[in-house]
Amino acid sequence: MAALSSITAVRPTESTTVSGPVLYGATISAGQTVYLDSSDNKYKLADANLSAAAATIRGVAITPGVDGGYGYVAINGNIILVGTTMAVGETYYVGQTAGSIVPDADLTTNDYVSRVGTASSTTQIALSISATGIQHA
Repeated sequence: MAALSSITAVRPTESTTVSGPVLYGATISAGQTVYLDSSDNKYKLADANLSAAAATIRGVAITPGVDGGYGYVAINGNIILVGTTMAVGETYYVGQTAGSIVPDADLTTNDYVSRVGTASSTTQIALSISATGIQHA
């Protein structure tokens, strides 16, 4: 398997809880995972193999933005990831490439395990965000 690719937009559903506006600290595209950097209070791209802090997912970006710009982040509920196809029932995690979303099978040794959610359809994911702080064996 591989990281979800070709996400062109994120559509909230009636169950989506959105945080925002939040201050971005990087160029962020819709559909990328983000964490809150405590050193400058900006949202940046989550990364499973950079550090425990960078793997501490806070949500999935709904709106794109640039460093110093503002955006909105889905933190709970269901979202539709336009342009990609997921395996129904598969649980997805923060990936090793900054901002990416990957299936469980793509996590490797020493990646920090941070769950994004589970695919409820080929385009919709039920967010169940959890940054465990545990490194994959």
